[in-house]
Amino acid sequence: MWPLLPDGHLVGRVDLKADRTSNTLHVVGAFGEPDVRPARVAAVLAGELESMASWLGLGGFSVSSRGDPAGELRAASSRSR
Repeated sequence: MWPLLPDGHLVGRVDLKADRTSNTLHVVGAFGEPDVRPARVAAVLAGELESMASWLGLGGFSVSSRGDPAGELRAASSRSR
């Protein structure tokens, strides 16, 4: 699990897998902390995932349905493209 720490505060965690064959960073699961709204986690995480995919030389990222902010994260990712 990779922690999401904007401004030094834990707001969520993600399970990631780089798939070189499909040129995609897969979000296997995304989980927000109990006191953080899923929409906030998704808004912060979408930008971080774009940066990480680029850093890894991948074309983008995809999101599974596992985890509480997954739907919001998919929506945020489509807005950022």
